[in-house]
Amino acid sequence: MNAGAIAQNFRGARALVVHADDANRETLAITLRRLGLLVALIEPGGEGPVPGVEDCDVVFFDADEGLGGVFGEAAPPDAAYVAMIGVEAPGRLARVVRQRCAGYLMKPIRASGVFTALFISMNEFAQRRREARVRAAMADRLAGRRTVSKAVLRIMTDSGVDDDEAYRLLRRESMRRRMTIEALACERLAETPEEPGRPDSLTA
Repeated sequence: MNAGAIAQNFRGARALVVHADDANRETLAITLRRLGLLVALIEPGGEGPVPGVEDCDVVFFDADEGLGGVFGEAAPPDAAYVAMIGVEAPGRLARVVRQRCAGYLMKPIRASGVFTALFISMNEFAQRRREARVRAAMADRLAGRRTVSKAVLRIMTDSGVDDDEAYRLLRRESMRRRMTIEALACERLAETPEEPGRPDSLTA
């Protein structure tokens, strides 16, 4: 999916429904299957983890019961979470907040609200993922700049040149060795002053 694109078709997506075997679960499962999703069903507090659960795309769970030990000792799936809410009590709603749910359904579950919850939760979760990737990339770039700055200072000290010349030497060597300037800076900083070889190559 392109950055910013809105998903509208969820056929083939994998859904896990964590809810007691009742009319709510049946309605939800039937509706999700009609929408083309692959649906796995499990009861809260049942024996977990469910095989392949880490690959699911969306998790519907009973906010009144919580997820319990459904996932065993394994990390919960990195997926969109949708809470099915029956009682609007603060303690139970807190489960929804802690789980970072991207959508919710009020019980009793009706077919008419399922697509809306699925649409909003899947797209909200996708947007969170995109934003997380952007933040990670920004953090990597910032860390890279800091590393380059430290390497430039090291070269200035070792070679007795100014910052512009130190950066030029670092950049020239990175091009010669066909590696990023950040990777070369990391390598340069990992070298001890006594190490021969690499420092000598960063000279005018």
